[in-house]
Amino acid sequence: MIASEASPAPTISPHLQGVETETFLTLSKMSEQKESLQNILKKYNTKSPEDIEIMIEQGEIGEHPAYEDYLSALSFEQNIKDLKKLLNDLVKRI
Repeated sequence: MIASEASPAPTISPHLQGVETETFLTLSKMSEQKESLQNILKKYNTKSPEDIEIMIEQGEIGEHPAYEDYLSALSFEQNIKDLKKLLNDLVKRI
């Protein structure tokens, strides 16, 4: 078959294109948030933000900048949860 005889590309509805774009952007944001969270957890060799808080309370690490990192890690975790919910809602719209 000659290229000019090829069947036309399927048309994607504008609604679906919008959902695809929003899904891609949401996945990108989630990836960034996960990477930031992992960087903080690696810094303290922990599995969760709560472990950082425990280390501070037990005097294993100084409060500064550990407490700021702890709060940032909590924020990243919440952002990831919110983005997962948004993705779930996007999938339902398809």
